[in-house]
Amino acid sequence: MSDLINAKERFHFLDGLRGIASLMIVVHHAFTSNIVKGLISRGYPNAGFYLAYFTQSGVELFFVLSGVVLLRPYLRGQREFKTFDYLVRRVKRIYPPYLVALLFGAGVCWYIHTYPTWYNARVYHMVFYWPEIIRESVIINFDGQYYNLAWWSLGIEMLFYLLVPVLLLFFTGNKLISNLKVVALIMFTLGLSLALQYWLTEHHPDIYSYKKVISNIFQSLRYPVCFLMGILLAARDYTIRQAGLFIVSGCILVVFSRFLLPLENPGYGLIYAGIIIIAFNRHSFRKLLSSPLMLWLGERSYSLFLVHFSVFYLMDSIAAHFTATGTTAYALLSRGAGMPAAFFAAMLLFYFVERWQARGLITGKMFWPWQVRKLKS
Repeated sequence: MSDLINAKERFHFLDGLRGIASLMIVVHHAFTSNIVKGLISRGYPNAGFYLAYFTQSGVELFFVLSGVVLLRPYLRGQREFKTFDYLVRRVKRIYPPYLVALLFGAGVCWYIHTYPTWYNARVYHMVFYWPEIIRESVIINFDGQYYNLAWWSLGIEMLFYLLVPVLLLFFTGNKLISNLKVVALIMFTLGLSLALQYWLTEHHPDIYSYKKVISNIFQSLRYPVCFLMGILLAARDYTIRQAGLFIVSGCILVVFSRFLLPLENPGYGLIYAGIIIIAFNRHSFRKLLSSPLMLWLGERSYSLFLVHFSVFYLMDSIAAHFTATGTTAYALLSRGAGMPAAFFAAMLLFYFVERWQARGLITGKMFWPWQVRKLKS
């Protein structure tokens, strides 16, 4: 890996991967459910299973990237870690756009229940009340109630941010993390995560169960391997051969997750770690991920994540006033308006709120995507 790549504090090709992760999550929430139902009805349940978890795995990609980007300068001695300064930066980076998105999501909830349709009974069951806004402003959530259901993963991300000072104590000073230690850490983390998931599923299924979705902070038990891979990639460099081993190992776990579901999340963590390693080692891949449009999308990925589901709720509810449930007209109207509206809302949130606390932006002053033509790829 070149010294030039190592010296840069912000890796813009990783912004491209963020953009891909955000698109996967948007597609998952917009289309995957109906596609999976269609596959199952036509006798392809396995295809439906793997498609559903693939599009959802943008979350795993985000988590691996978080570890790489956040910890790399500290673990490599490029920046001194100061706990208070670190926490202040995290709060300033995360909370302003989140609080605006929270108010928007609460407003959408108010609208849906003020002007009800069949959508209220069939899909959207959240009830608007003011104390809920205050409770959700903390981000970390224990009851799984959200104005915007996509935010469950943000609480897990915040938990990781809070654990960073402890993680640095453990990994700082490990000048050489050997291959044997890497394998041992992955196996130990995987084993511990699986054990905790099975124990809670058996003894406390009211707060966590791998057999059903309970979108609270305990879902963090599914992702330790993802965050570990981010930490390991932040701490040392890896070769293309090692990337291949990670990807193959991850694919094996994903395949077997059909029979042992908790293997799915660590499987994608390993796969995306391998893809990130390839990006660090292959100029052509970095160039693709650093293309102007990919940068534009990646730099807005957080804003897109924050607002897209609320926009879908709103467009779905509006469409329900004019169309019947399950009809083609409803699908075309809700998604045909929902997708561009979600991107436009993300553009507004990024331009007027998020970009002011983000560092090293390339497209920060470019509101429209076609303005990136001014940049050289």
